[in-house]
Amino acid sequence: MRSVEVIGKSVEDAIQQALQQLGVSREQVEVEILSQGTPGIFGVGGEPARVRVTVKETTEDSPTAFLKGFVADIIQAAGWDLTVDEVREQEGEIYLNLEGSDAGLIIGKGGTRLNALQLIVQAALARRWQQPLRVTLDVSRYRERQQAKLVQLALNAADKARSQKRPVRLRNLSPAERRVIHMTLQSDPTVFTFSEGEGADRVVVVAPVELRQRLLRQTRPQRPLARPPRPPSQENTDTAQGANSSP
Repeated sequence: MRSVEVIGKSVEDAIQQALQQLGVSREQVEVEILSQGTPGIFGVGGEPARVRVTVKETTEDSPTAFLKGFVADIIQAAGWDLTVDEVREQEGEIYLNLEGSDAGLIIGKGGTRLNALQLIVQAALARRWQQPLRVTLDVSRYRERQQAKLVQLALNAADKARSQKRPVRLRNLSPAERRVIHMTLQSDPTVFTFSEGEGADRVVVVAPVELRQRLLRQTRPQRPLARPPRPPSQENTDTAQGANSSP
């Protein structure tokens, strides 16, 4: 929701300045008078008026409507055979799904192109609206299918860890995919999860809960041992002895 606070010589002057900044008419805003201002004596000692002007959020000017139009404009400019098939908003997230013959082109290898396009859409929304909203951009339900696969992967790893009583490592997962594994199993009292490794070698470990203490001790970084003092070299010893001997 767009809003500005403006000061002016009078309340009406402040409102007109705010309307110019927002680029809207008086009928499209709500005005909150923060201070009427005082004229002072002979123009001295007065205080300006202050108002807060907020653009009314209508169905046509909502985050959901903005994103639908923004994505449609990108599709048209790129010449893709895609349409915005579904838009829904829930719990601070706006989900958009695209459908069309160019779905595979947009997804890219491992969803890389889709992720890049989602970042662009998220940045555009953040510039327009101040409230925190997360954008999920999907094509042909690709993300929903991937989510279902990750949930099943997590459940299978938990079954294997329980039956074989050993840790199971899941490799080649992105940070978002690792988060799905953690969230899927966080309420399972029989297993626990943690990540180990760095960069491209980082993995998710799913292990029986009875191994928690031992595995976490192993993954805790070890403090380097103190280096013993270096013995003086023979050359330094000879030099010191020479300096202490009488001429």
